Amino acid sequence: MGTTISIGVQKGGVGKSSTTCITSFLLAEKGYKVLTVDFDSQGNTTQILSKRDIYSFEDKTVLNAIIDLDPQKYIINVRENLDLLPADDILSTLGNQMGAVTPKRYVPTSLKETLDLVKDNYDFIIIDTPPNLGDLSVSALAASDYVVVMLQSEPLCFKAIPRYLQLVELIKTRITPTLKLAGILPSMSDTRTRIDTSIIEQAREDYEDWVFETVIKRRNRIKEFSILGIQNSTKEDRDALEQYQQFLGELMNRVKKGTI
Repeated sequence: MGTTISIGVQKGGVGKSSTTCITSFLLAEKGYKVLTVDFDSQGNTTQILSKRDIYSFEDKTVLNAIIDLDPQKYIINVRENLDLLPADDILSTLGNQMGAVTPKRYVPTSLKETLDLVKDNYDFIIIDTPPNLGDLSVSALAASDYVVVMLQSEPLCFKAIPRYLQLVELIKTRITPTLKLAGILPSMSDTRTRIDTSIIEQAREDYEDWVFETVIKRRNRIKEFSILGIQNSTKEDRDALEQYQQFLGELMNRVKKGTI
């Protein structure tokens, strides 16, 4: 059975989708069979990995997979070893949609039940989560074995971390007792600025070994991946991906150990 890892925090623009996509890409390059689940109604992961407009997936998304309890017919292959369950903005209606097919308005384990049907087909399932603490985030965490919490090195994201960790602990206590924190990943950092450096230092002081040693720095090439798709053919590509390679090494080591 594969390992399910969600990437999240309740703030937008912190590198969740980039980290989800690049981590999935690198795992697939290493020969692992990977399913990436776009569980953010913005559909950024869908656009990056498929290089298609999200509206081309109308009625063929993760939402439909949950409603039908049949993910297989909605999974698309985007490259060797890498599959995608896409999303569009209708995903934001999950609660109402579930109310139409179940006695309850919302079932927090609905994504888990859906992914469990295909979990044996993959080594890893990577979930991109929305920038909030709502139903979608709850469902994604409930479906996960591990969570990577993103820390953009700016004050508002740093202040969001404690509440997100509280949500992780709540899910662990009430829904998925096997959920583990893989770690906190500093991202989109400009280490030339004092505030970025001080926030990462404070995070290491507050959260100690929970913080990954890798710091994901801002790179123009990473922005270009969102338009061109992820590539690994030039020195510029390899330089941009190297920091994610380092993160992936740490992540794999923590997953093998059962995390901290």
